[in-house]
Amino acid sequence: MESAATHPGDVWAPTSAVGEHRTVARRLAQALVLLPLFSLILLPEYVQGPGDPETKSVLYRFNLGPLRLVDALLLMLIAAHVMVWASSRSLRVKIPRPLVAPALGFAAAIMLGMAYGALHGGSDLFFDWRALALGSGLYIVFALWTQDERDAKSAMICFSAFMAVRVGIILAGFALGAGDMIFGMRIPVFDGPTLSAVACAGVLALCMGDGVRGWRAAIWTCLAGACCLLVLLSFRRTFWTELGLATLLLLIARRVHRGRKLLTAGAGVVVVALVLGPSFYERLRSLDFTQDETEFSQGNPDHVGEVLDAWEQAQRSPLMGIGLGTSFPTTRVQGWKDESVMVHNAPLHVWLKYGFLGLGCYLWFHAALFRTLWQRTKHCAATRTTLNVALQAAKAHKLPRNVDEPFALATFAFLAAQFVTTMGFAPWPYSSLQSATLAAFLLAIALKGSAKWNCRPSQ
Repeated sequence: MESAATHPGDVWAPTSAVGEHRTVARRLAQALVLLPLFSLILLPEYVQGPGDPETKSVLYRFNLGPLRLVDALLLMLIAAHVMVWASSRSLRVKIPRPLVAPALGFAAAIMLGMAYGALHGGSDLFFDWRALALGSGLYIVFALWTQDERDAKSAMICFSAFMAVRVGIILAGFALGAGDMIFGMRIPVFDGPTLSAVACAGVLALCMGDGVRGWRAAIWTCLAGACCLLVLLSFRRTFWTELGLATLLLLIARRVHRGRKLLTAGAGVVVVALVLGPSFYERLRSLDFTQDETEFSQGNPDHVGEVLDAWEQAQRSPLMGIGLGTSFPTTRVQGWKDESVMVHNAPLHVWLKYGFLGLGCYLWFHAALFRTLWQRTKHCAATRTTLNVALQAAKAHKLPRNVDEPFALATFAFLAAQFVTTMGFAPWPYSSLQSATLAAFLLAIALKGSAKWNCRPSQ
């Protein structure tokens, strides 16, 4: 009678099948957690323009005591993951050491801003930093579902596929007559955080298309082109700038397939210029904030006036600002509002709300973050080269493509472009739950640490 040991395949086949089933189950569980969070990135949190506030999702309209429904659900999700993380010996959440000190400093600035704002009659002291706190918790959630290279690749594909479907739906609806209105023109979408997420997906697609060929390269190129087209058609200057700066950073950082990137971006510009005609040119001219002759640049004096009003307030109280939950008068804005709670300039907004300590920690954190992301990109590239050399020497199979390098580069390019854009006439992005969730997802993968791989050539 033959023993089972004489047939290794018979012994290992059940174990292999169990491993495959576990992998499938993990991917399904990962998708069940991540897809609702990705949906949140494209769900408008605020009704912008003259819209009816009742058109917002019930997640934002319905309150459970002091919390919105979405806040309560996310806090429960975060608490569940924190408990799993605390009870596990294998799960890791990487937080680079250079980011810890400025993050703690900014937390202290939040507490001081709340106290100072409360003393000066501030109300709703949680409004401005609520999304930042939830995004910090969601960083843990995303990090626990992207522990290794396979998890990260699966999450990246899930995000890209979700964005491809949503971008396709938005463009199809626009072609059929749906969309929002701006300057009497119909555009695909007006919501700012949604356009920022679409720009991010376009940048990621440009990066991921570098290391593949054939139909895979075509898919990434089509996604990048569709995202660029949607952002350009939406006529929002902030996100034109964001997408343009991110693309420029990619062209500077990587020489691979520069022609493909330029062709993709250039094709989107040409298509939009042909569709919109002179309006596109006039909107480009309105990027010059000294101009206000055309209907597309009529809001420029208001943006400049609001920043000047905020600057005056910061000079009156340079150390503490005005505190959280407070507003400042806008005497230079022409007739449509008398006060404002948010400045369309991120550093000035942080200074005004969180004081000089908050401004210093805000700039310090981003300087450390961009340095860390850049080093992460270089480390991934060097590791990839070393492993390829080792594999060739051992005559082993090729290492599966690593997503760390292009994802870290895309994260660096997008967040750096967003940061530079907000130093002009764009608001602080971390007051939006949509933008905070997107940033948490990007950083959870980009900062998860070096991928470990043991070279074991076949005998």
